[in-house]
Amino acid sequence: MKYPSIRIEGAILSADILDKIEQGELLGQKPKDFGYDGSNVRVKDEIVKAWADAQDMWRIYKRKMNDVSEQKAGTTETRNFWMVPLLGILGYDVELYRRAQEIHGKTYAISHKGSNIDNFPIHIMGFRDSLDKKRIDSGPRMSPHALVQEYINLNEHLYALVSNGLTIRLLRDSSRLIKLSFLEFDLEQMFEEEHFADFALMFRLIHCSRMPIKQTEGPESLIEGYHQDSLDSGSRIRDGLSNAVEQSIKLFANGFLSHPDNEQLRQAIIDGDLSADEFYQYQLRFIYRLLFLMVIEERDLIFPKDAPRKKKDIYYNYYSVSRIRKLSEKRYLADKKYSDVWMSLKNTFKLFQKEYYGGKLDIKPLAGDLFGSNAIGMLNQCELDNKVMLECLTNLSVFTNPDTQQKMRVNYASLNVEEFGSVYEGLLEYDPVLDINGSKVEFRFMAGDERSTSGSHYTPDELVQPLIKHSLEYIIEDKLKESEPEKALLSITVCDVACGSGHILLSASRRIATELSKIRTGEDQPSPSAFREAVRDVIRHCIYGVDKNPLAVELAKVALWLEAHNPGEPLNFLDHKIKCGDAIVGLAHMEELEDGIATEAFKKLPGDDDIARTLAKRNKLEKPRTQVGLEYGKQTAQKIEAITAAYADFSKMPETKPEEIEAKQKAYQRLSGGSNWRKLKTLADIQTAQFFIPKTVEHRDHLITDGTYKDMLKGINSMQGRDAAYSIIVSNKKKFFHWFLEFPEVFANGGFTCILGNPPFLGGQRLSGTFGHDYLEWLKYQYAPIGASD
Repeated sequence: MKYPSIRIEGAILSADILDKIEQGELLGQKPKDFGYDGSNVRVKDEIVKAWADAQDMWRIYKRKMNDVSEQKAGTTETRNFWMVPLLGILGYDVELYRRAQEIHGKTYAISHKGSNIDNFPIHIMGFRDSLDKKRIDSGPRMSPHALVQEYINLNEHLYALVSNGLTIRLLRDSSRLIKLSFLEFDLEQMFEEEHFADFALMFRLIHCSRMPIKQTEGPESLIEGYHQDSLDSGSRIRDGLSNAVEQSIKLFANGFLSHPDNEQLRQAIIDGDLSADEFYQYQLRFIYRLLFLMVIEERDLIFPKDAPRKKKDIYYNYYSVSRIRKLSEKRYLADKKYSDVWMSLKNTFKLFQKEYYGGKLDIKPLAGDLFGSNAIGMLNQCELDNKVMLECLTNLSVFTNPDTQQKMRVNYASLNVEEFGSVYEGLLEYDPVLDINGSKVEFRFMAGDERSTSGSHYTPDELVQPLIKHSLEYIIEDKLKESEPEKALLSITVCDVACGSGHILLSASRRIATELSKIRTGEDQPSPSAFREAVRDVIRHCIYGVDKNPLAVELAKVALWLEAHNPGEPLNFLDHKIKCGDAIVGLAHMEELEDGIATEAFKKLPGDDDIARTLAKRNKLEKPRTQVGLEYGKQTAQKIEAITAAYADFSKMPETKPEEIEAKQKAYQRLSGGSNWRKLKTLADIQTAQFFIPKTVEHRDHLITDGTYKDMLKGINSMQGRDAAYSIIVSNKKKFFHWFLEFPEVFANGGFTCILGNPPFLGGQRLSGTFGHDYLEWLKYQYAPIGASD
């Protein structure tokens, strides 16, 4: 944001609304709206006077702070010499509450009220109090923020103010919002660094004339009108974000392909060493990196709160993506003769890759797939001119309202993470194509069938919340009754079998984290930092997802990383939790291996030869003669037990440092590439693949019947032949997903606690027409016994 001392949390207000308020474009910005009389009064002049008075008050307050002993919080000084006079400048008649307020038998020690606007809640603590933590030795039972938030959630007040003198927050009733929302002004930074523009905006936003005159008149207040305008603005921006990302991908891709210094990139494509899908994946990760950094920069999550101001300034002034976004507003810099902006952005990426680069600024590496050195592949060695770079940043930063043609800045701080799903949904419409013409290569999108064949779609929140309520709520209630509720909550395992970009998983993680943070803090309204830490732990322990589309899997990980990110900590390792595969094609349980090859796999389908009938007869004859035996079952169980034990140890590995993430990644690769795991996966692939291999003369040697399979199962026959290898190829193409192998630690405990999802649905002829007759036959065989039908 361009206002350094202002922070937006949640969807309370948007950056473009702040711009319009500063420029006086919205309602309520005339002198009479602030209660000024006379035609000669100008609001700007009144703000200048208020700024001068507030500066004097701040200097006096600073001297008073120096006189307060270290054992005291400085509450009296903060109230009497600073906040009460400052709020008086903003139009509030501030009165001290003589006793705590009581609601439903609970007391709330709100310190003050605005008596001229129906006892508007104002809570003022000392400068040594944290707004997000309760006092250790005395004081209210909750943090100042939690106390006020719970209070306004339970009564008719829609808004309230809470401050410790160093910051002041405008809170909104969060029971009417999906997630916590507030607007914060850093008063210390504002006055120490003399940010007059920030003060002017604060004046126009939280002056008492903005607030409800009566408790019951919240919806008619100016501040609520600004909030609703922000929500409408956010909807329009979300609608345009998908198009912005699509256009940026095309611009970036062709910018790399056309740059004269990127001959190696073009040659790799011409030689077939780099496919369209791989090149597209690099572009997506590049875009995801930009989106990720824009969000955490605007949410002030690059550095911990106590990081030195000097180092913060160095990052934001010389390295940040927000700096490049500002440069994109200067048209004359968009010169294709130069590539210095791209070079500087690569240096920014390096800060988050290794401690060696970011350590001097106290920036901790994010590690993981998104910021790993190989995440964007050959793009690391490529050049990109300033014209393309800045034009793309403009696309991602500024949205044009189609109704008014007004330009609006995208506020990534308040954009809900799940709203990136709109990006995913739009991109599913296309397949990437690389056109080669001699030594020239061009990237384009063509209409694809991924969305129609996968049935992928974005699930809106009005559907997600009832789903969470009716499936997860009762599980949480039961866990809270256990003797160790924190441990019990973290034992919940939730899986979305068609997770898309992660919207349902985000909502589930927030719901569990809400209760977890309440237990940890003892507060009904935990602070944002406590909540974010709880979300991180919930995502690490409880959340699982599967999707057939690799684009969705990548974006779901980014969404979860954003939701769980804490400054100074690397990104969670999620490769073992969010996986790519077809959730309904594969084996669910280890015991299914003993079922052998189903005779139904050899049913003659359109396009098959008569060998289908021959193979079906052979398989039917072999079935009674090829029993596995107890010894094999014992050996298989031992393999699974070994895998499960290894996964249990793996799950306990810490994730607090980049080197720990790297160690966990290597451990996971060893696990998923181990001999026991590979043998069992090959057997599961062989059993499933027989449904999908064409029953033709050309594929005769690729097909396996029950006798041969059972010999492989018992170790009599090797699984190194062409037939087994072809089953693995089919598995990779069709993305078979064997649940007992992909999530062994979950299935060792009896399966998932809760399955959530809004999966795509196709039935009968629509299903076979979209996926093929072999797919339909698999579903008939696999799910008919439990009541499914075509």
